[in-house]
Amino acid sequence: MPPPPPPPPPPPPPAPAPPAPPWNLFSQPPPTYMIGPRKPSKPLVTVEQVQDHLQLLSAFHRLRMTVEECKDNRIPRFAMRMDSDRRWRWFVHLAIDRFEKWVTALQYAAAGQFLAKYHPPLDVCMVWHAYMLCPSWYAEDCERLTMLQYLRPLNMFALGSVSHFHRPRSKRQVNVSRATSWYQQTRSFYDPFEDMTRKAYKQIECPRCRTKIFVPFVNDNSTGYVENFSATCPVPQCRMKITNETLAVAKFVRDLKQHSSRHDCMAGSLINSSGRRDSRRAWAIKDQLTRTLQHSTRMPLTVDGRLAGLRGTSEIKEAIGYSLERLRDIVAAALRSYSSSTTSRILGAYRDGSPFSVDLLDAVLRQSLFTEKMTELGWTKAAAFRGQKQRVLEDAILRYHAFLDLIASRSNSMLVPTLDIDLVWHTHQLMASRYASDCELYVGRYVDHELRVRESHLSAAFDETCLAWQLRYQVPYMQCGCSLPDETSWQKCRRLVRQHLRGRTHLQVTLHPDHIPATHPSIHNAILSSRRRVDNMPGWMISHSDECRASSGHHTRPPPMPMKPSGVHQRGPYEGTRVDRKPSGRSTGYAQYGRGRNYV
Repeated sequence: MPPPPPPPPPPPPPAPAPPAPPWNLFSQPPPTYMIGPRKPSKPLVTVEQVQDHLQLLSAFHRLRMTVEECKDNRIPRFAMRMDSDRRWRWFVHLAIDRFEKWVTALQYAAAGQFLAKYHPPLDVCMVWHAYMLCPSWYAEDCERLTMLQYLRPLNMFALGSVSHFHRPRSKRQVNVSRATSWYQQTRSFYDPFEDMTRKAYKQIECPRCRTKIFVPFVNDNSTGYVENFSATCPVPQCRMKITNETLAVAKFVRDLKQHSSRHDCMAGSLINSSGRRDSRRAWAIKDQLTRTLQHSTRMPLTVDGRLAGLRGTSEIKEAIGYSLERLRDIVAAALRSYSSSTTSRILGAYRDGSPFSVDLLDAVLRQSLFTEKMTELGWTKAAAFRGQKQRVLEDAILRYHAFLDLIASRSNSMLVPTLDIDLVWHTHQLMASRYASDCELYVGRYVDHELRVRESHLSAAFDETCLAWQLRYQVPYMQCGCSLPDETSWQKCRRLVRQHLRGRTHLQVTLHPDHIPATHPSIHNAILSSRRRVDNMPGWMISHSDECRASSGHHTRPPPMPMKPSGVHQRGPYEGTRVDRKPSGRSTGYAQYGRGRNYV
């Protein structure tokens, strides 16, 4: 018998599948959203909301470019003669004035009717957006100010305010009825460029005689409302010199004299240092201020301890001398039993005559810096996060939840967000009332977004945030490999080795390459000087290293400019921005946060 045929050779093993990149949608388990002891059933912010917010930022950026580069021929000639930064500041002042008229005209409307009846134009929406990103001030003002009573329950996403401005142009043309109702409500045109041609004056009230007068926004001697404001009351019996200082004192006394259920507290006193609403404390502060001012002006107390009559109001102003310095001394003496931060917060709300507690010009300019950064990263492009790149935003949302968890575990620390976390944080804040309830439920207190932080405090806080994040989650906070603040080469090497030896974590070990540049600190809340510059920011907070930019594939900036000699000042994103070159060659300026004018 012939031998049986040999068995067929085994089939070759299948070729191994190519390893999936670490950022692949299916390479990680489903995300776990933990904040303190609680686990939300769904993320507090959705990818769609972040995408809508990015497109709103894109609309704001286009508006700014139109103004700064004079792309609209309706811009008045006197404004075209300004430099770009001054022209943008002038435009923002006009937008703030239009915002004030809008909130004054607001009436109750169901969510479905809001777009048709009260939806604001883009410039007003930009101011509203910046206001909401000062969450504790916004929440407090919505309770204090009658003009904001209808703004308090509004949600930018629920009303369609965010998605409205990035729809196809044919679908968002302002209809005639909306433009007509806007004009009837505010006596101004809906289109800001059409309105600016007739918007030359700002109406104010004389602090002494309370006469309504009109002052120019800008004038030839730079004393208009937009700049170093100074005007004289036209009433012959008054002739008072009106400045932002005198308007601020009048605003303080006006708030002190208000006694209604909505106005019965001073700005900055309603939310305590723990982030909680404390009405009894606010009433006690106001009562103490009232009694101190009564004593200082030698006026007798009334039965209920209140100041009485217009004569009393005038006497208080005259006793203070319309001086902010004198007012600070009186408030510090009256509130000596409270912390210095309480006094500073209250006085910080009285800088000019604006009814709002926030310097909205400063808030809009800061958000413009953040918008620039998102634009430079390419995140505001309509197709930036399609397909698998959507994972970038999913990871950013996951990191935001971890950031809230870190805040919940460190109640006495100020933590500094990275750009990606700050973007999601801003998106959450645009849902004002829901943001407040989410903070209370998951963090245990209201989480404020600090508006003005000194550089030294910001630097130390970011150092602490990096360390706390690494210890809690076993992944680096900045994932680009750049050195942490004050980190030596040996410490960096040891950190990278430990990074490869760490255990499992619910956060992404390695992020998508497009995500990496956004893990640098967000510093638009650093204190700006009076000329809107950031003073002497350290290099680690300014820009990415060349290796980080090269590895991420981002080449949105031109090559570095040749270094100028030591001590030469280069112009930055705002007029007056300084970049000082030290002998070491290290930049201490803030130029890279600008729009590409200076590169260090």
